[in-house]
Amino acid sequence: MIWVQLVNGLMEGMMLFLIASGLTLIFGVSRIVNFAHGSLYMLGAFVTYALVPVIAPGTVAGFFAAVLLAGLVTALVGVAFEMLALRRIYGADPLMQLIITIALVFIIRDAVRWIWGANSQMVPMPDALMGALVIGDNYFPIFPFVIFGAGLVVVLAMIGAIRFTRAGILLRAGTDDRGMAGLLGINEKLIFTGVFAAGSFLAGLAGGMAAPYGDVNYLLDTTVIVSAFIVCVIGGLGNLYGALAGAMVVGVTKAMGVMYFPRLSMVLIFLIMAVVLVARSMGRQGGPAR
Repeated sequence: MIWVQLVNGLMEGMMLFLIASGLTLIFGVSRIVNFAHGSLYMLGAFVTYALVPVIAPGTVAGFFAAVLLAGLVTALVGVAFEMLALRRIYGADPLMQLIITIALVFIIRDAVRWIWGANSQMVPMPDALMGALVIGDNYFPIFPFVIFGAGLVVVLAMIGAIRFTRAGILLRAGTDDRGMAGLLGINEKLIFTGVFAAGSFLAGLAGGMAAPYGDVNYLLDTTVIVSAFIVCVIGGLGNLYGALAGAMVVGVTKAMGVMYFPRLSMVLIFLIMAVVLVARSMGRQGGPAR
């Protein structure tokens, strides 16, 4: 049982990383804490729900095609919000940025309720992924393994793009020194839009891949954004590798907490976050936090 929970925790950690990576990339470049990021995850789940019955239902290829299209649709929605709303508040007061992104949460939530209704929906799992692997005396569901592997492919592709492509170089330049990047003639607006599209795509992709593993409803946004922010705090906002480590810690801790301390599983996550914040404060100040 413990190994099954560990696999579930790793899968959830991978999904959290896909969400938190987009969140931390957007913050690293634009310095905007996007509270609507969880809404993009929810939108990806609902678009997957709409597409799965249409694109080769019941097949693995059809499922992943629906997930990929859901990510692209979510990216387009993210780009629209960036160009129409967020572009106007770069460098504005943080309170104004907070109000705008929270407003986007309610806009997306109301749109989802209007299109798909308020009831929870179920995304059918592909037939080939409904079985189990037998390892020793343990039965492991196939689906978490496949989703973890697919997420790992996305992670490796993302790291490769950031480190070895021109777009990644421009992204790192805009993150490290926006002023110097502007002086060198780099189009900041294009970088911001591209990063927001990439972050939205990752959130939609995560929502689509995780959709068959639970109910899909219009409250998914607030459910997932809390865990995503905890991951970013643990890993450090703007730190991609820290987000990966933090996501795995949160995913595994939640899975094990549900098994051993069902009433304290979320408390354990907040406790880890508090310990990390205190440790960072002591390291920065050279003494106890004040």
